[in-house]
Amino acid sequence: MDIREKKEKLRIIHQDGGEQENLLEILLDIQFASAEGYIDEETAALVADELHMTETRVYEIVSYYAMLKEKPQAKFVLKVCNSSPCHFSRSEEVVLSLEKKLGVPIGNTTADGLFAYHYIPCVGACDIGPVIKIKDTVFGHLSDEKISSLIDDLRSGKVLV
Repeated sequence: MDIREKKEKLRIIHQDGGEQENLLEILLDIQFASAEGYIDEETAALVADELHMTETRVYEIVSYYAMLKEKPQAKFVLKVCNSSPCHFSRSEEVVLSLEKKLGVPIGNTTADGLFAYHYIPCVGACDIGPVIKIKDTVFGHLSDEKISSLIDDLRSGKVLV
């Protein structure tokens, strides 16, 4: 980890209070800020040291919560809502469209490391289903054409998330 990256991680640790009881929030914020979208060993050690905890305890939290990742993630992780309302508004068609456009099945990462997609439970956007959530941004009223445009725009940098 370079100096600038370490300073940013330290800033996140201390902005969230630098307290053990904020560990989950700290880890999520660091992961969210990470280009690779995961908590690596060096980062876990830094967090443990700053919060006066063992690395084992930090990794227990990382491995327990599904939203925390221990391995590099795709640059864009597309989360397809599969709650009942989205299911009835064609969330399965969204997955078929993504598979066709990206060339990989659900749960896999594209060869270029840019995209991965998977189902998640309700994102609270039932009125605009079917939806894809990328980080904190929800894209709704999806069709095959809109999905294709979204992928192209993400790939070219026209859409920032």
